[in-house]
Amino acid sequence: MKIWTYRCSTRIDGKGIHVEKSNAFFEAAEIMGLSPDTIRSYAFTLLSFFRWLKEDWSKFKKFNQKNLQSWMFHLNEIEKLKPRSINMRLCCIRAFYRFSFDAEIPHAAGVLYPKAHYRGPRRYFMGLKSKPRQRFTQLKIKVPRKVVDPLKPQDVDQFLQDINRYRDLSLILTMLLCGIRSQEAISLKLSDVDFHQSQLRVQGKGRRERILPMPIRLMQVFDKYLQLERPTDKSQYFFVVLQGKRTGEQMTRAGLRRLFRYRREKLSIPKAKPHQFRHAFASDMARAGMPLTTIQKMMGHSDPKTTLIYIELFLDDIRADYENALKRIEERYATLHNKQITG
Repeated sequence: MKIWTYRCSTRIDGKGIHVEKSNAFFEAAEIMGLSPDTIRSYAFTLLSFFRWLKEDWSKFKKFNQKNLQSWMFHLNEIEKLKPRSINMRLCCIRAFYRFSFDAEIPHAAGVLYPKAHYRGPRRYFMGLKSKPRQRFTQLKIKVPRKVVDPLKPQDVDQFLQDINRYRDLSLILTMLLCGIRSQEAISLKLSDVDFHQSQLRVQGKGRRERILPMPIRLMQVFDKYLQLERPTDKSQYFFVVLQGKRTGEQMTRAGLRRLFRYRREKLSIPKAKPHQFRHAFASDMARAGMPLTTIQKMMGHSDPKTTLIYIELFLDDIRADYENALKRIEERYATLHNKQITG
């Protein structure tokens, strides 16, 4: 078995009912509107999963939660995947099982299910329906919360000073000043950049579209890129390849990763990855006093909790706020402090 991709469609090449069912699953996902990246990740998950089952469909028909737990052990101990990646693969297998057999994966003995938290009776909108109490939740690995260490201003300055192409500078500034994802940046089309209205039209995850303001600094760099570097051809994409056989074609994700890898190794800034500039945007906006709801809207998050993950302040900022708070506390208890000294 192997994966092949034609345009935006991803399929598994091979023989057997597991291959037929997998490709039908991908086709249904396309009809539902799932992104090509999501379908591609599903393909890699099912490819790895059926290799673990030795391409035996009968084993999958008898699959239960005990087998799923064994696969979790394989992903964790053998493949050394991170907890978030394992949980995403578990979701894929559960969805594929429901698609194949119109049922949930059966329970089995010898499985330690995570216990559901019960916070009392909950009701739906207008109190028309009560939510039933859940005894157990789906199998998953607990994801540890990691503190994101954002790029320091001096690292960003050093990274920007090393750039000698307007295209590369434009790419980085769209993430640093607008907070968009790297994939959203290279998917921008010429029609999405509106100089007259000073705005960008961004296609986000789940095909959710949003409009972002375009700062004057970014507009100036965009204008230089279009006039001096970008080939004048019929490509609809804004960021294109500037040299080689693929000149004028859409810039790929691999090309973007090479761009950042080369510069962070050259400048010895290991944290200078594309997504870190999106983190820097969120931290800078929060530091400047922008409301959380506005940051959430600009970053394209459906849940404000996701936005909070991106907002990490430097220790110097925390120390400064703490010292200012201590001054106000000392002023508030100045009388008590004086009594203790003179008493």
